[in-house]
Amino acid sequence: MARKKANAKDAVITSTTVIGPGVKLESANLTGSETVIIRGTYLGDINLDGLLVIDETGSVIGNIRANKIEISGKVKGIVCCDATIHLTSTAYVEGGIATQTLKTDEGARINGQCRMTDDQTENIALELFEKEGKLNFDFSKLNDVIIPDSGIPIT
Repeated sequence: MARKKANAKDAVITSTTVIGPGVKLESANLTGSETVIIRGTYLGDINLDGLLVIDETGSVIGNIRANKIEISGKVKGIVCCDATIHLTSTAYVEGGIATQTLKTDEGARINGQCRMTDDQTENIALELFEKEGKLNFDFSKLNDVIIPDSGIPIT
């Protein structure tokens, strides 16, 4: 049986999705298991079993869950990570963060609440999501969201 030889270009195409800097994408939910790089604007929720990179020119308005996340751009929503969130010096997150490990570079900004635990990251994120009753919530109501067990509003 003859096998088609795969080249490096094909491997990159099948393993990474890029939303370019001039693209605005509105969707209810982005799901997958591979790497996604956002250089443009994404409006909607993200649920990945892979790496999510929000580039310096990228922005997301929506709730995020991924195995590993690197943010250099802007995010408005609740960010949940199974492993490590890395906020570079140009990162801005407004909302909430639930992760096991948070790495921040000097200059990174968080406007909201951060919860770090070893075993309850997913539960904390689900509690945050459930405050609005759905994953894709109306961000005009973001000020009404309360971090569980703290009484502190996300502003």
